[in-house]
Amino acid sequence: MTTEKEEKVTAGQPLTAQEISQMIAQANDALMSKLSAMLSGATSTAVTEERTYDIGEGEAWKFNMKRMADEYQHESLESIRRNRSYVDNVLSSAHENDQFKQNVANQALQNSVETANMVSKQAVRHSDIAIDRQWNVDEQAGFVAKILNSIQDPATSAAMAVAIANAMLKKE
Repeated sequence: MTTEKEEKVTAGQPLTAQEISQMIAQANDALMSKLSAMLSGATSTAVTEERTYDIGEGEAWKFNMKRMADEYQHESLESIRRNRSYVDNVLSSAHENDQFKQNVANQALQNSVETANMVSKQAVRHSDIAIDRQWNVDEQAGFVAKILNSIQDPATSAAMAVAIANAMLKKE
């Protein structure tokens, strides 16, 4: 019976770090249980079966296990470093984007303040003209009044007023 991880390996699919870690832990557990079974069996059958080890064979096995654990730890740490580098880049880009948005918002605020100042200045100019018309008599109305007053004949005055009114209506 094969496991899902073994099927992935035979199919050539990549395994995640967690799956590799689980497989190593399971292999270590199986090896340790076999070793303990061998040791417990060896004590009971020590007289009948004797195994000879080469000098340093046990140390080599320990060294290989340590090296395998170190390699796995190195790969795991390398993955963490890559992820940290990626997160740092993403955060840096987000910070730059926020700075750009803040600059645009500040520029828009400055533009609106400047526009308000220009509108205010224009309104002051318009109010100056309006005040000038309130205090200074309209020159054209004054001239028309003088002309009308200078004419003594009421019929001529009426005809002139009608002509002036018609001329003003045509302008509008």
